[in-house]
Amino acid sequence: MLAPPASAQESGAQTAELSGFWLTTSWPEMTIKPGENHSVSLSLRNQNLPPQRASIEVTGVPEGWEWSLKGGGREVTAAIVSPDSSERLTLDLTPPEDAETDRKYPIEVRARTDSGTVSLPLVVRLSETEPVTSGLSVEPELPALRGSARSTFSFKIRVKNEGAEDGLFNLAAKVPNGFHTRFKKGYGSEEITSVPISAGSTETVTLEVIPSRSVSAGQYEAGFEVSGEGLTGTADLKLDVTGEPQVAIIGPQERLSGEAVAGRETSFTFTLANSGSAPAQDIELSASQPTGWNVEFEPKEIAQIAPNSASEVNVKITPSEQAITGDYMVTVRAQNDNISESAQFRVTVKTSTVWGAAGLAIIAAAALILGGAVMRYGRR
Repeated sequence: MLAPPASAQESGAQTAELSGFWLTTSWPEMTIKPGENHSVSLSLRNQNLPPQRASIEVTGVPEGWEWSLKGGGREVTAAIVSPDSSERLTLDLTPPEDAETDRKYPIEVRARTDSGTVSLPLVVRLSETEPVTSGLSVEPELPALRGSARSTFSFKIRVKNEGAEDGLFNLAAKVPNGFHTRFKKGYGSEEITSVPISAGSTETVTLEVIPSRSVSAGQYEAGFEVSGEGLTGTADLKLDVTGEPQVAIIGPQERLSGEAVAGRETSFTFTLANSGSAPAQDIELSASQPTGWNVEFEPKEIAQIAPNSASEVNVKITPSEQAITGDYMVTVRAQNDNISESAQFRVTVKTSTVWGAAGLAIIAAAALILGGAVMRYGRR
């Protein structure tokens, strides 16, 4: 049987179609510095076999060394490998600072399945000389962005795998309270949590930071991290959240209804409240009303409403003289270059009492005339 370099094979032969179960690494011998952490990437490969459950153990780690075996970012002692697939593991080694240098330390990793055991020998050499390292380079296109609390801050970040192995790298972000994040690959629309990057290749990751509407204006710091295969890369980001006005139209006595008389002007006191984090400026008031009605504002324009402040507006509504009793809708609007708010105000119209009295007088006069006519001509 033949096995790949630096690998242990449980079964299988070099035939037209290779089958078996392997535990491999690209670099079985390495030099590290005492006191520093080093990560060894391992791979369990199942080729043309049923799902394999492997219990994993590490032997030969010298006393006093710190080590851990991780898979998927957690410490593990076993793995299940599906047919024709691989599972990646990471062996972290940290020798003590006073460990003896210029000597080799043999370490062995074993994966035990129901049908046998595969082993992978490793050799670690300690040296005081700083080893040549590789990692992940992280470069944001724009490390600082500006926008309002309604904006989505999209950071395009180039991540280069400077390591010697392909890897699947996890994505994480640290943002202040009141913000949430999501990741996308390049300029795509699907959300991701990790990204595969080949050795020596670069991928673009989009980090979107979304503030809540209640976030105050100001500058905020955020952090981006990509990690995997024992490598980590980070970037510092900044968000400049500009203030934004939020104007609401409040009716008289906090109601959006009132009464008016046909043909008569009635005044209603409206309130424009700014609950945003920036002043609302140059607000113009307008209305849409039924045909024949008249609506006026006093004032018609408001120069500024400070944050967490309010301004009162006198709205004068005159229903048409021909309006009959009933409910009508008047739309009140407040607008500027950035704001467009409106409210529906229900006006209940009543007819004038003068016209009612006149109607009653006409009816009474008609009754008197009719009665006189009956009395005068009734005997004939």
